[in-house]
Amino acid sequence: MKNSVSARLSERTAPEVAAAIYAPSLQNFSVAALERMCALNEAHVVMLERRKLIATDIARTLLSAIARIREEGPGAIDLDPQFEESYFAFENRLSQIAGKSVAGWIHIGRSRNDIGSTLDRMQLRDTCLTLLEGMHDAIAAGLDAALRHIDVIMPGYTHLQPAQPITLGYYFANVASALERDLARIAAVYDRADCCALGSAAFAGTSFDIDRHETAELLGFQFIAVPGLDAVASRDFVTELLWAVTSAQTLLSRVSQDLYAFSTYEFGAISFPDSIAGTSSIMPQKKNMLPLEYFRAEAGRSIGALAGALSAVQGSNFSIGLDSVREGIADAWPAFERFGVALPLLRLLFEKASPATERLAERCVANFSTATDLADALVRHHGLSFREAHHVVGHAVQAVIAKGGDATGLTASVVNDAAEAEVGPRFDLDDDTIRTWMEPRAAVQARRTPGGPAPEEVERIVKAMRARLEAAAERRRGHSERLAHAREELSRRVTQLHA
Repeated sequence: MKNSVSARLSERTAPEVAAAIYAPSLQNFSVAALERMCALNEAHVVMLERRKLIATDIARTLLSAIARIREEGPGAIDLDPQFEESYFAFENRLSQIAGKSVAGWIHIGRSRNDIGSTLDRMQLRDTCLTLLEGMHDAIAAGLDAALRHIDVIMPGYTHLQPAQPITLGYYFANVASALERDLARIAAVYDRADCCALGSAAFAGTSFDIDRHETAELLGFQFIAVPGLDAVASRDFVTELLWAVTSAQTLLSRVSQDLYAFSTYEFGAISFPDSIAGTSSIMPQKKNMLPLEYFRAEAGRSIGALAGALSAVQGSNFSIGLDSVREGIADAWPAFERFGVALPLLRLLFEKASPATERLAERCVANFSTATDLADALVRHHGLSFREAHHVVGHAVQAVIAKGGDATGLTASVVNDAAEAEVGPRFDLDDDTIRTWMEPRAAVQARRTPGGPAPEEVERIVKAMRARLEAAAERRRGHSERLAHAREELSRRVTQLHA
C-alpha cells in the first residue's frame, strides 16, 4: 500500500515508527492547536489570493473548508499516525471537504518546516501571555504581603543561622523582586519569538512572489523571521522560555525550603491554613505542607526538561531534524503548563502566610542577631575600627555562649571584659545602653539605605516595583490587543473574500 503522504515513499509507515514517532505528538492536537492551524492557513490563503497566486474561487473554497474544519473541531480530523503529524492530518481533512485538486493549492510557497516553526511561535506567544498574567498576579500578591507584614520583626538568616533582624515584609519584597526578573525574562522571550517564519519554506525561501509581511501581520506578528534557515531550524525561543521558567521554579523551590523550615514545630515561625495542607493516614497530629514539597519537585522536573532539551539539540545539525525541532523540546510544553498551574498556588501562599509575630520578635532579642548593631555602636561611640569592634563583640558572644546563655546575657560587664581582653581599655558602658543598641526594631529601622529593611524603604521598593509591574502589564495587554486586532482583521479579510 502506498504511503499516506508521499509518492516518493512506496510503503506505508511501519506501525512501530508510527507508534513511537508520530502518535505521541498527534495526541496533543487540541482545540487551541486547531485554531492556530486554521488561522495560519487562512492567512496564507488570503495572501495567496491577493498576490494572484491562486484564483479567487479556489481561495473561497479553501476558506470555506477551513471554516468547516474549525467548526467540526479536532475530533473530525483523522489523527492516524500514518499522516505523520497534524499538518498532514489537517490537509487530508481539507482534501476530503474541498477536493484534492483544490486543497493542493494551499501549499504554494511554504513547507511543513516554516509551518511548524510558525505554529510553535504562535503557541509560545500564547503561553508567554498566560504565564505573564500568572506571574503578575503572584508578584502583586507578594507585594501586598510585603506591606501587610512590613512591621513583623523576624530573624534574617545566612547559612541558615540567625544573622540580622529583618521583617517578614522585607523578605516577601525580596522574593517579589527576584520573581520580577523572571517575569522580565519571559517577556523578553515573547519579544524575540514574535516573528513569523512563514515564507521561509523548507529553509531557502520560495520562488513564488509571496508577501511575508502580510501573513505576519494577519497572524499578529510584529516581524518576519529572517534568514530562512535559522527561522525554521531553531527552537531556541522554546528552550529560552524553558530556561526562564526553570529559573523561576528554582527560586520558588528555594523560597519553599525557607517556608518549609519556618512552618515546622521547631521553628514555629509561620503557619498556613489547613485548607492548603495535607495530613497522614496513620499519624493524627500531622499537618503536611504539600504545596511546598510540590514547588521543590517542580523545580527538579523543569531542570530535567531543560537539560534534556539542550542535550537533544546540541547533538543535532543546524538544519531541520526531529531531535532539534520536536522531540528535543517535547517536555518543554508540559513544563510550561505545570508552571502556569503553580503560579496561583504561589499567590495563595503569599496571601495565607501567618507569622508567629511575638515568637519571632522574642527570637530576635535572644539569638544574637543584633550583635552587628552592637559592633556598629562601638565604632560610632568609642572610636574603634570595625574589625576591633568585631573582635570585642565576638569575644563577648563567645563568653555568653560558653555559660549557656543567649543574647540577653550580653551585659555591660561582659562587653567591658571583652574590650579589656581584645583592645585594652574597658568602656564606660551600662546595661540600658547595650539593650538600646541591640533592640531589634531599632536595628531594622536604622537600615534605611537603598535596599534596606526599614519600613519606609520597603514601602519605596514596593511602590517602585508596582509601577514597573503595571508597565509590564500594559505591555502584555498591548501584545494581547495586537493579537486580537490581527484575528479581527483576518476574519474581515476572509469575509471580504466571500463577498
